[in-house]
Amino acid sequence: MAYLLKGVLIVLSLITLSLSQQDDPVSGFCRRWGHTTAQVGSRLYVDGGMVGSVPFASNRTNPWLLYSDLNTSTVDAGMPMQYANLSKPGNIPSVSGGYTWSDNTNQCFYQFGGEYPDGVTPADYSMWTYDVILNTWNSTKTTGDKQFERVSFGAGTHVEQRGLGFYYGGWISNKTTLGWKGPPMATNGLVQFDMSTGELQNMTGPDDSNTGRAEGQLLFLPVSDSGILIYFGGIEDPYHNGSYNAANMSIIHIYDMASSKWYRQTASGSVPAARRQFCADVTWPNDQSSFNVYLYGGYGASASEAPGFDDVYILSIPSFTWIKVFPLDGSDSTPSQVGHGGCSANVINRAQMLIIGGWFPLYDKCDAPAGQGQHNMVLGYNGGEGKLWDKFDPKLDDYVVPSPIISAIGGGPTGGATKTAPASWGHVDLATYFTLKPSFTARAATRSLPSATTSPSPKPSKKTNVGAIAGGVVGGLAVLIIILCLILFCLHRRKNALKEKQAQADEPPPPPPPAELATTVPHEMPATTDASKYVSIHDQADAIALAHYPGHTQHSHSFSHEYNSSYPAQGPPSYGNAPPYTSPVVEAGHNSHSPHAEMYSPDEHAMHNSPPAGWSPQMHYAQSGTGTEGQYSYPTPVTPRHSPNDSIQQQVPIYYPRPTDPSTPPLHTPRSFSDETRYPLHGSPGRDNRRVNDDRRPIHGRFVEEDHM
Repeated sequence: MAYLLKGVLIVLSLITLSLSQQDDPVSGFCRRWGHTTAQVGSRLYVDGGMVGSVPFASNRTNPWLLYSDLNTSTVDAGMPMQYANLSKPGNIPSVSGGYTWSDNTNQCFYQFGGEYPDGVTPADYSMWTYDVILNTWNSTKTTGDKQFERVSFGAGTHVEQRGLGFYYGGWISNKTTLGWKGPPMATNGLVQFDMSTGELQNMTGPDDSNTGRAEGQLLFLPVSDSGILIYFGGIEDPYHNGSYNAANMSIIHIYDMASSKWYRQTASGSVPAARRQFCADVTWPNDQSSFNVYLYGGYGASASEAPGFDDVYILSIPSFTWIKVFPLDGSDSTPSQVGHGGCSANVINRAQMLIIGGWFPLYDKCDAPAGQGQHNMVLGYNGGEGKLWDKFDPKLDDYVVPSPIISAIGGGPTGGATKTAPASWGHVDLATYFTLKPSFTARAATRSLPSATTSPSPKPSKKTNVGAIAGGVVGGLAVLIIILCLILFCLHRRKNALKEKQAQADEPPPPPPPAELATTVPHEMPATTDASKYVSIHDQADAIALAHYPGHTQHSHSFSHEYNSSYPAQGPPSYGNAPPYTSPVVEAGHNSHSPHAEMYSPDEHAMHNSPPAGWSPQMHYAQSGTGTEGQYSYPTPVTPRHSPNDSIQQQVPIYYPRPTDPSTPPLHTPRSFSDETRYPLHGSPGRDNRRVNDDRRPIHGRFVEEDHM
């Protein structure tokens, strides 16, 4: 029995340890990259991508859907509070390099594209919609062009005013498409998704040469009759044979949505070095005299470039002027230890831009774990500290043009730019487009939106669903196992009791008391009419027997078992060793290497991909069994209703022969025998006070030391 209980407890410990190794994506954050973001209302959702942790030097797919509450800012890190208490079933793709189109009108976002991690078979092409009100996922019903292949690390944007989503370029590979053979190939199509009708269209890219592009940025500007899209950066794939070129950062591709035409414009100024997987977003003053694109970081797009960049540039349009704003001390003359790409950028209320995550080629620490890898730019330098990198302020919603832009294009903090055209336009149409402003009609929701009072929107909680689920499962298993142990123990105890009872039944009865000679001398009693003259000795014996009638003895026993052990758990577990996706790019010529092969090379980036200094969340699941006391009740003794002279059924009268010698009259009382059953009391096992120390070291990793947040 002891071995059985020990085995059960060992199994319980293993189950507890296995479940507890699912690390908390918020409190246990170390770094993330390749994810997508979508702002709907006051929440910035974070989906997919890769996550890394230490000390296991491993990376894995992010299976959680998280969000940053844009109405909050933490005291310590000064970043929005992040939560992971949202639904994401296992059948929803968790991919890297995709895009999410937000739809504030219908309170949802759409998941598009992305690639699967190593070892996972790509699923057929599909789109999914997340309902932010109901906290549910649904398959997106689409119409139009059905000849779509999943692509990854393209460039996406959305136009809320028109309910349109766009995605340009991206890779097709064996990580996106089942049965793909050969090296990854960059595409040249522009995908348009109509959020109102569900129609998907695949349109042509910037030029007729069918040059594929990937890992750049696509942004929307409210210019021309219906708006324009601009695309820049990343890599170019003109040959589709595994060789790639770095895109020139001075070349800006422009798509006019009204005419469906592509144009090309050259930018000037402090042009950034060629790069890929950088992050960028755009804002503008109220008068829209300038549209200012803020760019951060990225990976080097060729072997001659730095592995990663830690810098900020602004592209001011319509002057098409590049302006470098960070760093300005020349510290980027050598490769930065904290340079990184694979990040996301989202402008919030036109005044701030949240940079989230990224992969660090040369840095082996966590990415600001206290703020979950969030870093904030105050785009107008009008935050609490009056500088570019500043704490997030939920109340800041006023964009002012900062002095570096004013110095380049004129005007003032509220706009009024005086330089409103480049040195020369790439096409005469562009000069006209930038003098026009589109007008948009208010969109109507295409779904029934529940009222705020009936909305089952999840309540924010610092604890995650993972911890709650693991705790519930472990607790339930513990209770079931404890009940099983009690049942087994009771059965074992009952079996032993039956054996003892059977053994007692098989024993011979105890010998009767020895027959003692007893004599008595008759006494003469007063003559009465109601009393006999003699009371015989056996009648006295009957009376004595009644006087000493033992009745029934009440037996009781109790037992209690207390299983109250702590099962400490450590995390995080070890995952796969595949680094994030990037593509090796050369300036020209033919490169035979696969972009996946180099980017995912464990040998080259192993020490840099292992997210850092660790955390080891320790969860205790205490199981306690309430003591149980059993009372065995027997009938209560009652006073015999027999007359002292009646025959007693419970005891056979003993007749003693007359003595041969009347001189020996002593009377000996027969010995009394009673059987007493003793039930051993079982004590509770001692508490298991084992602890596993949390040896995680303090983590203060930030990709900037003083000037970054």
